[in-house]
Amino acid sequence: MTVAPSAGLERPNDTSLVGAIAIGRVEGGEETNPLWTSQVDSEDFRGALTESLRNHGLLSEGGAPRYVLNGHLLGLQQPMFGANMTVTSAVNYELVDAASARPITGETVQTPYTAKWNDAFVGVTRLRLANEGAIRENIKEYLNRLYRKPPTDVPVTLSQ
Repeated sequence: MTVAPSAGLERPNDTSLVGAIAIGRVEGGEETNPLWTSQVDSEDFRGALTESLRNHGLLSEGGAPRYVLNGHLLGLQQPMFGANMTVTSAVNYELVDAASARPITGETVQTPYTAKWNDAFVGVTRLRLANEGAIRENIKEYLNRLYRKPPTDVPVTLSQ
């Protein structure tokens, strides 16, 4: 679920995000029930978000962060069955000023990912791959949005 360093993200000219973001609250995930469908739990999502920020030099490690990133996994739209399985993830991200605890930006990102029938023979495995891909693409899209429009440290109205 982690966005690799070679994921083809847009690179900003503004370096104010480098080493500036700590992970705050990460919630909304569900544990997988082995008798039902694959899910993504909050701890796995937190790990993917943390590693993705680290991979792109944005994670604050050791020093005081400038921002805190909260993530709320709103849900995964999953198929019940199928040859190709497309899962759409919806995550609400909130970037908060670490010093004042005031929200800087907030937005909901929705991204699909399709695991094809030849990615895995077993449907449950294909669904897990689609879940992981949907989360990875979601984090990647959020990072691209941050790069395109870095925070200005002026609180804004949260949007969806």
